[in-house]
Amino acid sequence: MPAEVPLEVLYNRFQAIVENMSHVIERTAYATFIKETADFSCGVVATTGEYVAYPWNLGAPGYLGTNMRELLEYFPSYEPGDVIICNDPYLSGQPCTHLPDVHVVRPIFVDGEILAWAYAFIHASDFGGTVPASVWPSAREIYQEGLRLRPTKLYRGGRVNTDVLDLILDNTRIPETNKGDLEAMCAGLEVCENQVLEAVERFGRAAVASGIDRVLEYGEARARRVIAEIPDGRYHFVDYMEDDLYSEVPLRIEVDVRVDGSSLAIDFDGTDPQVSSALNMAGIAGTNSLLCLAVVGYLTSQDDDLPKTSAILRPVTLTAPPGTVVSAQHPAAIGVRYATAIRVGDAVYGALAQALPGRIPACSPGAISPVVAAVPQPETGGRLVEVVQPILGGGGARPGADGLDAAESTYGGFMRNTPVETCESALPIIVRRYGLVPDTGGAGRWRGGLAMRLDFEARHIDTEVTARGLERFVLAPWGLAGGSAGTPGRSTVRRGSSVSDIGKFDLLRMGPGDVVSIVSPAGAGYGDPRDRPAGEVLADVSRGLLSAERAEEGYGVVVRDGAVDEAATERARAGRSPAADAIAYGPGRASLEERWPDDVQARVRAMLRALPIGIRDWAKHEAYRRYQEGTPITQVCDEVLHNLGHHREPT
Repeated sequence: MPAEVPLEVLYNRFQAIVENMSHVIERTAYATFIKETADFSCGVVATTGEYVAYPWNLGAPGYLGTNMRELLEYFPSYEPGDVIICNDPYLSGQPCTHLPDVHVVRPIFVDGEILAWAYAFIHASDFGGTVPASVWPSAREIYQEGLRLRPTKLYRGGRVNTDVLDLILDNTRIPETNKGDLEAMCAGLEVCENQVLEAVERFGRAAVASGIDRVLEYGEARARRVIAEIPDGRYHFVDYMEDDLYSEVPLRIEVDVRVDGSSLAIDFDGTDPQVSSALNMAGIAGTNSLLCLAVVGYLTSQDDDLPKTSAILRPVTLTAPPGTVVSAQHPAAIGVRYATAIRVGDAVYGALAQALPGRIPACSPGAISPVVAAVPQPETGGRLVEVVQPILGGGGARPGADGLDAAESTYGGFMRNTPVETCESALPIIVRRYGLVPDTGGAGRWRGGLAMRLDFEARHIDTEVTARGLERFVLAPWGLAGGSAGTPGRSTVRRGSSVSDIGKFDLLRMGPGDVVSIVSPAGAGYGDPRDRPAGEVLADVSRGLLSAERAEEGYGVVVRDGAVDEAATERARAGRSPAADAIAYGPGRASLEERWPDDVQARVRAMLRALPIGIRDWAKHEAYRRYQEGTPITQVCDEVLHNLGHHREPT
């Protein structure tokens, strides 16, 4: 081979290595959520801490853009065969984001020096903590969420550190499963190392080292090319988490997206303070990949050949004020951080939609919720913990295409459903219903994807069910360009003949015969519903996806006796007015902003900036409580500051 190996050859070699790693992990993992749902990933990492390659075809995409330099430099020295394990962002920095995501890295030595690193992560189905599956939305501090690991040597020189392994397995409800999953990750690391060394043997160390740098530079250049096509300017958007999981107070996500040539900056100033629940995202240095989900989605959708490397986010800078929900400080709980990351993504897409009309899809369902069941094991006194199903809502409609039904494509499209047979063989449950929900999804020239419904019956005493990340039960996904908002989610439980609406439940206890039903949010519509061809509306009616009543109400298409009544449809559509707003938020957003007007929110935010991070959440709730009781907001804020004057931050 020539000294200068073609870039395409090396890039594809790196990509093949990570695809091979991902298949090894998938086929050797123990947990259903890994081997079936694919909540894991892997990569080849440069000594700079950036991914050189990341899987395209299998696994979770959310960590793309991570820079692990802080993690890689934690120990002063390494030797061949070392494996570092960690899970706590407060102790480890990137790539950690919450405790159930367990990360491992292994140095790849050539001629006594580290050439690159092998990396893998899994979402462990349980890693200790207060509740089975570890993610407890009501947690107030990270100590309640499971075992915390700073960077620690799981292997030293190729030999397992049994003290560390025992510590991990002693603090989980499913030690055998976790041991198998850790071994699967380590097998993936070994495959990566062996195949990188094979590339060195074939092409030479200098060529591979140069190839790593060239791939990163190439990825950055391709990303800058896409960003340069966005019109320069400042684009602003606000979205909300509809509550903070322990009160009715909403959680504001505010973004400014600024484009300048081939650079893009995202500023979260104006976002609400960290909360006393698990919705926080840990504050970490550098480019937090979870704050860039929408940017990565846009870049990869606009350039099919974009290298999947961390360098695609080199043109992006973030400003996330410490103490906000997107940059929370220790010891804030962080277990449900992905729900907030999704809302951040929605807000960034809302800003980009102003810059790129006709290029950005309508709002996604805004929620991904893995439903977990934990069943007592009478013989041991422990619990069997498994993910029943990831709940994915219908995708937002795209300019030129309907949203995907029950397949959230924007943030969780990598997740595969778990076969019903697998659920029922792994757990004592019966799946009573699993499928699409007709008459959901926003109307539009292209309709939003339909919602998913999962009903399952417990067959064992004291079955505990958790469903983290349930969102958009009040604030519907927003429609674009005349499209309608999507439909919110809901959940109920049936005990005997009684059915109760349980909303966004935290921990649900079920007995034999109880049935829980969860309906996801559905995607919003894009474009004027009057422009959707009547034949396409009829096809949805014929397939059972849309009722005749909804066809007339949402699209102005009158269906009678299985056919379109063209005269009635023409009259119905002529009498409909176009959407008044470019963005259709739905009634939930209007109600929220009527109750908490923007000027009130702004006054409270200004007051909170004068207070230490640790009491801002309390002060926010106190201010809103008194405002709702009728006290003018200026008086409320002045009195809160006066009463907390001894805590005020120095100016």
